[in-house]
Amino acid sequence: MHRLVRYAVAAAVGVGLTALVADVSDTHGLTLFSVAVVYGPTTSLVLAHRNAWAALSTRSEPSRRLGAVGGGVGAFAGSTLLHVSVPAGVTGLGLYLFGMALTVADVSTCDEP
Repeated sequence: MHRLVRYAVAAAVGVGLTALVADVSDTHGLTLFSVAVVYGPTTSLVLAHRNAWAALSTRSEPSRRLGAVGGGVGAFAGSTLLHVSVPAGVTGLGLYLFGMALTVADVSTCDEP
């Protein structure tokens, strides 16, 4: 995917999700702004390394167990943060996804010749 298109899609996802969270919650300010800051780069990383995401999702059983543990921890932390505020919960989930995206991007660049 062309870099400019990827950045445009990432910006649209970040701004769109921020607008949705702002509509659902009554919170405004820095916590709401963090939604766009987290989801924009995360979307860009996922789009840039989408083939690595597909390859890593078909890994063996031990890798799936590790993913299940990570998903459980992320779900618990995200639901706890949602009780604090909607923007905090959405940002927490975004940080979890951002960590995954960074790891996939790192693995993807290490495998390239």
